Amino acid sequence: MHIDYDIVVVGGGPAGCAVARDVAAAGFRVLVAEEHTEVGEPLQCSGLISARTLDLSRVSPGVVRRPLRGARVHAPGGQTLDLTGKRVYALAVDRVAFDRDLAAQASAAGAELRTGSRVDSLEYVPGGVSLRLSGREVRSRLVVGADGHNSLVARWLGLPAAPERVPLFAAEVELPGRDDHVVDLFVGRSVAPGWFGWVIPTGDGTARVGAGSLPGGGAPRPRRLFELLREMYPGIFQGLRIVKMTGGVVPVGLRGRTYGDRALLVGDAACHVKPISGGGLYLGLKAAAICAGAATAALAADDCSGAFLSRYQRAWESAIGPEIRCGLHHREVFLGMGDREMDGIISFFNNSYWRKLILKYGDLDHHSVIADRLALAPPWAQRFMYGGLKTLLTGRGSASL
Repeated sequence: MHIDYDIVVVGGGPAGCAVARDVAAAGFRVLVAEEHTEVGEPLQCSGLISARTLDLSRVSPGVVRRPLRGARVHAPGGQTLDLTGKRVYALAVDRVAFDRDLAAQASAAGAELRTGSRVDSLEYVPGGVSLRLSGREVRSRLVVGADGHNSLVARWLGLPAAPERVPLFAAEVELPGRDDHVVDLFVGRSVAPGWFGWVIPTGDGTARVGAGSLPGGGAPRPRRLFELLREMYPGIFQGLRIVKMTGGVVPVGLRGRTYGDRALLVGDAACHVKPISGGGLYLGLKAAAICAGAATAALAADDCSGAFLSRYQRAWESAIGPEIRCGLHHREVFLGMGDREMDGIISFFNNSYWRKLILKYGDLDHHSVIADRLALAPPWAQRFMYGGLKTLLTGRGSASL
């Protein structure tokens, strides 16, 4: 039976294009099926990355719009924890240009990219998988689902949805007078229950802003939460004009299986996301390299069975699983806090010793580095002890996320 491609990557985001680039570079026939008419649109990411992530992506430094030197954390009671340092902690990038650079890398390596090509269905056929792409059939030996939190490939494999999905409202805005190099973060039940709000300056009086919250529980929708945020902090948002609105969903959790017969999941589809911040580019690109290695090995061995592909699960869990597990543990502690407790913890850390420690060990990609040190602080340690006792009494733990 005729097979059109060695691998079809469903989704033309960064993780999908990185997989396509590496597999095509190994000499295999690769198709990237992207449902939107243009790569990178609609924008569904804050575009905040580390220099390490930029290097990992191989994307041109020309996508950087603003180097960022720290953050201000606004507590529910009005106190501000200023974590501004001298070094660059993060980069605000042109996310559309970032995505398109990775897509160009995939194309240059030999992958075929089809935009406006939605996968409607998948089914097994002898020797591969049949995919309906906007009404047209293509056949592939292997499929990689890089198709986001609501992954069709994951559903086709019979896998459950992400354990937790956090809806977000975000916008690109004009914000006169906001040309510094510091991110503003807002926490509290009234502003972003179960998540946080943000302002990321992008230079020339522009910024990216947004808010997220856990669904259910009677909380307002993220767009309404952002409006409440503007009302609570008029000085920060004075003169704001929304240029473009967007949104998205952050999948949070640890997937027990990201493979099946002739299929792999990567990126948001596999919950390769930092549970504390929701950032997915660093973990997604790390997993993409592992995914590409597993895919090329399977294709070379002509063995795309679930048993053979299971090595991918073990490999990415070894590489990035500890970071996700640590994030889930700390997120569980965060979810148990009320506004008064958040105020108390931010007040505790608001002195020169803790600020210097946070600035020294803060790492956008490895939250576990600073989290392990902050866990020794009495307020946080008490929370961990309470969480451990709760786990023993109820049998619930971070694995439930």
